[in-house]
Amino acid sequence: MSTQPREPYPRVTALQEHQHVPSQASAAAGDKTPDYINIPWQKTPVNLQGSYGQPGDAYTQMPPARPAVTRVLGYHRLSHADPKTRWWSPLVEGLIGIGVFAGLSLIITLPLLAAIFVDPYYADVLTASDPMQSLTDSAFENPWMFAYLFGSVAIMFPSLWVARLCLGPRPWGLVHSVSGRMRWGWLLLCIGLAVVVFVGLPMLVGLFTGESQTVTLHEPPQKLWIFIVLLLTLVPVQCYAEELVFRGYLMQTIGRWLKHPAFAILLPAPLFMLGHTYDLWGQASVLCMGIAAGFLAWRTGGLESGIALHVVNNVIAMFGGLMGTADPFVQEGSVFTDFALIFAIELIYVLAVLWAAKRRKLQRTREETY
Repeated sequence: MSTQPREPYPRVTALQEHQHVPSQASAAAGDKTPDYINIPWQKTPVNLQGSYGQPGDAYTQMPPARPAVTRVLGYHRLSHADPKTRWWSPLVEGLIGIGVFAGLSLIITLPLLAAIFVDPYYADVLTASDPMQSLTDSAFENPWMFAYLFGSVAIMFPSLWVARLCLGPRPWGLVHSVSGRMRWGWLLLCIGLAVVVFVGLPMLVGLFTGESQTVTLHEPPQKLWIFIVLLLTLVPVQCYAEELVFRGYLMQTIGRWLKHPAFAILLPAPLFMLGHTYDLWGQASVLCMGIAAGFLAWRTGGLESGIALHVVNNVIAMFGGLMGTADPFVQEGSVFTDFALIFAIELIYVLAVLWAAKRRKLQRTREETY
């Protein structure tokens, strides 16, 4: 073995290391390129502790990026559009909504309880053997009872609004449609379709059957304007509130856990039916209305068509009750022909909405990328 000392490496300064040495061709051409342009940068791997506990090249040990996933959500699955919500979120949202609803119910009931000590009429209404029947009987006799009856349902709207602001899913408009807002143009079109169907079809039936109805006012004419104002302002809010709860909250709650839309459409309908104390055929009509509104919410991607159906139906029915041409609370009972007529009207309305939605190429689903 040689014992001669090894020749040391030449010392190279940093300036010399990065100094640009032009080629012969470029030098002959008078290359004036600055030195810092041609610095020979190299991708030198660095030996770092890998992200999985193994030493190695920092460029090869980084974990791969997770690919983006796009999900197509129907209306009943819109709770999944907010990644912050969990499977238990709808349950807590419902508890918050019930608590707010109970508080608001107490607030609007206190004036009615106070009126008992002023006017014995209110005491007779509230202390009747069947308070609900007594309330519906007095709804067309006293405008304040009319306001209380529909207002006690309309407060479901602020109750759900507060609950969803507290817990989500966000934005709030997801409860209205897949667009994340109320589609006002589509709502107005559906209202027009509902007016044509709910007014035009019964008129045609009346012409063919020759039925005539006598108008008997339930209130003196000087009080009728108060009922009309309440009818045009409070009743639509009551219908909107019911759609928010039974087609909005309940459909999206069920859709959070069960993917197939049939569950979200059918399961809330019996609850909607039980909220109306009618006889057999009256209850059957309400059940069909709940199923129709749920189907339209899924098929059109929003609540607008169901809101239009509900609002036009209730406004026409309550106006007929005020004028004495209808029995909106089914106090005198109903028969199969009443159910068949309502079923036919709702079926025609559903077909008309589906046709209009197809013509407008209405958005039915929402795409979310995670």
